[in-house]
Amino acid sequence: MIDKLREALASKLPPGSFIRNVVTLITGTTFAQALMILVAPILTRLYSPGDFGVYALYASILGIIAVVACWRYELAIVLPEKDEDAANLLVLSICICFGMAVFTLILVALFHNSVANLFGAPKLAPWLWFLPLSLLATGLFMAFNYWSTRRKQFRRLAVRQITQSTVTAATQLGIGYVMRTGPGGLIGGSILGQLTATGRLAWQIWQDEGKPIWNSIGWNKLKRQLSRYRKFPLYSSWSGMLSTASNMLPALLLGYFFAPAVVGYYALGHRVLAMPMGVVGGSIAQAFFPRATEAKRKGNLDKITFEMFQQLLAIGLVPILLITIVAPDLFALVFGSRWWIAGEYVRWLSLWMFFNFISSPLSNMYLVLERQRAGLIVNAVMFSTRLLALIIGGIKGDALFTIALFGLTGAILWIFNCTYILYMAGVPALQVYDTILREAIRSVPYALLPLVAWFVFKNS
Repeated sequence: MIDKLREALASKLPPGSFIRNVVTLITGTTFAQALMILVAPILTRLYSPGDFGVYALYASILGIIAVVACWRYELAIVLPEKDEDAANLLVLSICICFGMAVFTLILVALFHNSVANLFGAPKLAPWLWFLPLSLLATGLFMAFNYWSTRRKQFRRLAVRQITQSTVTAATQLGIGYVMRTGPGGLIGGSILGQLTATGRLAWQIWQDEGKPIWNSIGWNKLKRQLSRYRKFPLYSSWSGMLSTASNMLPALLLGYFFAPAVVGYYALGHRVLAMPMGVVGGSIAQAFFPRATEAKRKGNLDKITFEMFQQLLAIGLVPILLITIVAPDLFALVFGSRWWIAGEYVRWLSLWMFFNFISSPLSNMYLVLERQRAGLIVNAVMFSTRLLALIIGGIKGDALFTIALFGLTGAILWIFNCTYILYMAGVPALQVYDTILREAIRSVPYALLPLVAWFVFKNS
């Protein structure tokens, strides 16, 4: 069914076009997200909150170490002009990934009990033995993902997403219903989904391009790529880890300073904003990466980057304006009156999330232009500012003030990041701000009619 939908949409678009690639990725991601949402009510009846807690800790640890699974060399696969160089980067990433899995196994053997006790979850300890396998599946996928992105084989990636979500959901449901193994069912389903989907992607690549890749490999070529793209492990690894840590900060510090309910309000509000933006923004980012790399070689990077910026503004501005105005009442209507405050949080988070959505595809410019050091500095500033905003708000003892300060400082930083990225690509800052102002004025009439309809419905 999802293939028919994708083909129906794609048939209206030129083969190999940017929009067609985005549509292909969005359909796969949307199906994967929708399936996990649909099975969530069943999973919550098969597994306890404690099981989900152990699973969340496992996933968080994996998320942090997965950033350096291939030492970030996988990001460089899209960049070389020659496929031969990219193939050696792919093999280099795979070799590093296997080495990191072995290193992780040694760490688990030495410290699995200590790590579990550190997080106050002794039940996590036996499941940490599966961490090297999860890291291997995740790292290999990242390498194959960027190779497929380079080759513009986006259908492979859409199929991979669908495969992973289907196998994960089916396994978690089956184990939870039949075996009742606690968090093992959730963790086991996740691992099996990763392995199956990554294995399928690897097989597709081997069938289609295995021989050219194999013939391109050479020891001296591997060493040359290891040195040529050394900025990726030196800067991008730290940058990625800071970005991952930044995403964990709000929940951790809100939980430290305030009641768990505040974390729940933030989590729901952030999830409602992040899910659609993540589906669209992530798909655009993946399709834009090889396009930007080609544009750099052709000398028109400023033009296609500015066009992308304009398109992202046009896509997101009206929805974010509507959400900002009606969020509290909308959350109370959809989720129940007790979730009204989550909508109030969304008001303050929306501008930050909007410019995050715009910057996500454009952030590939740090890689395309090989300005990883600048990217690391930007991520360090963002991490420090977010940390400071949450601490100031927490000390003040006002949850809404904390969210507002966090959201507004985040918005300012992301606007700066967006401006700096466009400046690196050759677009003047004044042109950026003029475009934002013009698009904001243009979006007002489109937002008025839905707002009038909403207030009529609310007061009827």
